[in-house]
Amino acid sequence: MDVFDVLSAISRTKKALMYSGIREREALKKAELATSIEYHISISDIKRLVGEKEDPYRSAASQRI
Repeated sequence: MDVFDVLSAISRTKKALMYSGIREREALKKAELATSIEYHISISDIKRLVGEKEDPYRSAASQRI
């Protein structure tokens, strides 16, 4: 397993979720989580691979809703 296998799995899962009718952003989050579980990689490492930066203010605000 290398970086490209992980990114391919995320992309493949995201596309499948989008074809089922889920919005792109939500599909990406679900694909990251599924790949994290499948490959036993922490979600923060997955986000780093994808290139997302976690915004502490945004995540805190979404938890309050």
